[in-house]
Amino acid sequence: MSSKINHHHKINGQIFPQPCPHLADFRTRNDSKPFRALQACLHIKPPGGRAAIRRDPYEVPRCGACGDASKPRLYACMTCACICCHAPPHSSHAAAHAASRCIPPGHEIAVDVDRAELFCCACRDQVYDRDFDAAVVLAHTTSSIQSSKPENLRKRRRIDYRPWSPDLRERALMVNNASPIDRMNGSNSNLPMGLRGLNNLGNTCFMNSVLQALFHTPPLRSYFLSDRHNRYYCQSKNGVRLCLACDMDAMFSAVFSGDRTPYSPAKFLYSWWQHASNLASYEQQDAHEFFISMLDGIHEKVEKDQSKPRSLASVSGRFNVAFWVAS
Repeated sequence: MSSKINHHHKINGQIFPQPCPHLADFRTRNDSKPFRALQACLHIKPPGGRAAIRRDPYEVPRCGACGDASKPRLYACMTCACICCHAPPHSSHAAAHAASRCIPPGHEIAVDVDRAELFCCACRDQVYDRDFDAAVVLAHTTSSIQSSKPENLRKRRRIDYRPWSPDLRERALMVNNASPIDRMNGSNSNLPMGLRGLNNLGNTCFMNSVLQALFHTPPLRSYFLSDRHNRYYCQSKNGVRLCLACDMDAMFSAVFSGDRTPYSPAKFLYSWWQHASNLASYEQQDAHEFFISMLDGIHEKVEKDQSKPRSLASVSGRFNVAFWVAS
């Protein structure tokens, strides 16, 4: 149960909530230096959007206690940078971290990894600090100034296109981890299998381009079309309604069914939103960030699946080869 501070006081006739005592203690110990230093760790994405803690595109933040990356909120401790989850009304590892007797006192104040909001783990509520707010505003201002530079100064150095052809090692990988697809019975089309468009579900061009690349990655295609992850068996055994690997299996079946009408990967998009709630929106996202997040979700499911006849090492190895080729 939340232990929010409910006492109030009046200033000039207006009622204001009482300042958080844990934030006051934190400022007494550290002054405002941690908040000012935090500005260098903030990232505005996209320019003009909300602030978040800067991290590598391939890095997926996880709770240090349970290892889960899908909880509604993840907070980084301002004292030790430990990341903990907070999922009201369920358990809060952020509150447990603040109350732990294994560490010195003073770990109550944290910052939201995805929203850059100050949070008191002991009170389980957002708190306000003028220096922290100034750091966020300054990060927004800096981002706006950088985005207003002339276009030719902000362009990345272009990389010339070079046609790719597999070398001997890459050919061996594809031959050993892939098999040809027989044409559907009665099909008289000269087009290869797997040519099926994907509908745009808002601003999902980034997702469709990555999915099309994965559909035509031979080792990954062979993995799903050879029934290595059977969605019907997975659902009946585990009772899990949301499974990225099951949705990927369904998409491979649909794309290679011979049907040429555009396909809508709506169920896969919804499952991905549940896995990466920080990216759940109809805004355009970074394709590489989606790629890494999606593979992370599929890996989690495949590594837990004990029902396949081959060892987990073999399954993981086949996936690693597939993802290496795709990337």
